[in-house]
Amino acid sequence: MTGNGGRLKLLVGIISWSGNTVALLQEGQELMSQGKEVVIGILKYSDPEIEALSRTLRSVPPLGERLNLPELLAQRPEVVLVDDVGVLYSADSPYQARWQEVEELLNAGIDVVATVHALELEGFKEFLPFPLVPPFSLSEGIVPAAFLDRATEVELVDVTPEELHRQGISLPPGFDPRSRLGPYLAAANFAAFRRAVLKRLADEVDEQLFRPGVETRAKAARERILLAVSTQRNLERLLHRSLLLAERLQASLLVVHLRVSGRHYEPFPWDYVEQRLAPVGGTWMEEELGDESEVPIRLSEIIAANHITRLVVGHSARSRWEELLRGSLLNELLRRNRHINVLVVAPSSDTKEKEGEEESPPSDSPSELTMPLRGKLKIYLGPIAGVGKTYRMLRDAHELKEKGVDVVVGYIETHGRAETEAQIGDLEVLPRRQVVYRGKTFTELDLEEILRRRPQVVLVDELAHTNVPGVKNAKRYQDVIEILAAGIDVYTTLNIQHLESLNDVIEEITGVKVRETLPDWVLGLADEIILVDLASSLLLKRLEQGKIYPLSKTEQALRHFFRPENITALRELALRQLAHHLGARHGRTVAERKERILVAVNLKPYAERLVRRGLRLAVAQQAELLVVHCDTTGGRLPAEALAIRHYLQRLCDSMGILYYEQKVLSERDIALVLANLCRSRGITQMVLGHSQRTRWQEFWRGSVISQLLRSLRTVDLHLVPVNATSWSAEVAV
Repeated sequence: MTGNGGRLKLLVGIISWSGNTVALLQEGQELMSQGKEVVIGILKYSDPEIEALSRTLRSVPPLGERLNLPELLAQRPEVVLVDDVGVLYSADSPYQARWQEVEELLNAGIDVVATVHALELEGFKEFLPFPLVPPFSLSEGIVPAAFLDRATEVELVDVTPEELHRQGISLPPGFDPRSRLGPYLAAANFAAFRRAVLKRLADEVDEQLFRPGVETRAKAARERILLAVSTQRNLERLLHRSLLLAERLQASLLVVHLRVSGRHYEPFPWDYVEQRLAPVGGTWMEEELGDESEVPIRLSEIIAANHITRLVVGHSARSRWEELLRGSLLNELLRRNRHINVLVVAPSSDTKEKEGEEESPPSDSPSELTMPLRGKLKIYLGPIAGVGKTYRMLRDAHELKEKGVDVVVGYIETHGRAETEAQIGDLEVLPRRQVVYRGKTFTELDLEEILRRRPQVVLVDELAHTNVPGVKNAKRYQDVIEILAAGIDVYTTLNIQHLESLNDVIEEITGVKVRETLPDWVLGLADEIILVDLASSLLLKRLEQGKIYPLSKTEQALRHFFRPENITALRELALRQLAHHLGARHGRTVAERKERILVAVNLKPYAERLVRRGLRLAVAQQAELLVVHCDTTGGRLPAEALAIRHYLQRLCDSMGILYYEQKVLSERDIALVLANLCRSRGITQMVLGHSQRTRWQEFWRGSVISQLLRSLRTVDLHLVPVNATSWSAEVAV
């Protein structure tokens, strides 16, 4: 997304009632507080809240439904606020649409902050699972993709169907679904449309990570999958597994076919492949090479050029003796790409559960949910601290209070932010519980007081917070579960970096180890999740002004977690995570067999990474997860290995994963033991680290991966990079 002249920021609303105009005026106020000269060019709606906000900003009166372009160009303010750039003008107007007037302002070097309804953006209609009807048919008035590309920043103004219902926009029984609101507000349709918006904006944000000068590590925000196919053998299975992975990880997918000159190939079914790739926006390419030995080299070049994070390949068709005589393309490809994740897809899926097999690993269902949750949970999800989650939660609480709802503040962490403290206003604030720990006094959420007071809604900030020892529950989310079980609704906040399954991804992007996490299933408890988004430039300005952390901590934050590329990557993760959540909740993900994933670890520092990668796959696929360590020492582990084992056991216990120890006589038996375990437990996927042995070491000592590839023809193997150099940071966020 690049632009000439003035800078364009687009606030993209899910639908017309997303609160786009309010967000636009609040943005104008924020820019004005930074010393910018801001004027209102035109507003679409007017209500008491909008009128109150607009009085704080200077306006240039429009010419009817059009911008007063001559006056704006004459005054040349720094920033112009423009509502609804998709509006069409009459035939006698010099401009066909409002976005064309905005282009004139940009060409004159004037910055513009504008709103747009997502349906007005070119290409969005194809994502809808229902036909558009008047007045939403939009046969005209589409804002072209080139205008969106001109935006230097794109920010989402999210809304949930529950919020629309609270605003009085709902479907009563018997409401005609063909009416103007019917297609939008049918639950499945709205979820699908909202998900399409989230994914589209995530793609737009992702483009920012590939601008010149952006650090490479930030590019891990989005998974990029490459499927390498050589023949049509097992094409359907390889493509199916790749599509599932792309869907569940919100990843891009590239299919590559490399043909060797002089060989006979049947025509490749690219029409069929294109049809299968369309739902995930996948692409394909085909090349001819002079010799078979060039295949691993060329694929490695494509991996580097396209920033691939995960390679998908099939099992080798050669026997062990053929590989010794002619070499193994798969092994050479693995050796050249130990820096990325590699999935070797099994040629068949004949894995069946055996009678009398061991008890299955526990599913991702927490022990805390032994009681029904009668209250409703709403989560304000943000990409990073300071985007305004708490402020938005408090604003919504005031709206509830005005409607007569009994709402109280259970715990709000203002971090000294004046705007947040002022936003509490006249809301009832319950006293906190004081806890003395190691000679210091801390304050925590008073669970007993909330249960005694029994409001209709309670606000509880920072869901992933770890409580001080001495209170009933170790984590705040456990307090929230008890409140919900008592029939009290909870509004709470959460940053994307605190999700357990994304922990290693966050560390890879930012270099920071996040210590406060919560299980992903907690997100699944939410009746309502709303994304609170904020473009990186405005967030950084807020940080520099001391509106997020005290000024004494600002410089350190800017050097570490709050780097611009980090913020962009975290925004993309938040958009994709919510899109995935909506897809899973409303049945939009592709149906597949019940997956069982085995993570094989040794007691090395990178074992945690393997466990977390396995967890991410398990969460994405709603799969069962088991972690196994094959002990070849007869129980005589050195002190460092004992410490790592203890840490892994605690980590697995906290995530509800079964940690399993298997005694093995020698290293050469590990592959056999793992293969037998896969068969007895009905394992469909295995996660293990890339081999760290050289080619000569593999020749003399053998290779666990090669042995597994030969003996396990029904299990997919995920090979994870195990370079631990980027995993040493211990800073908690």
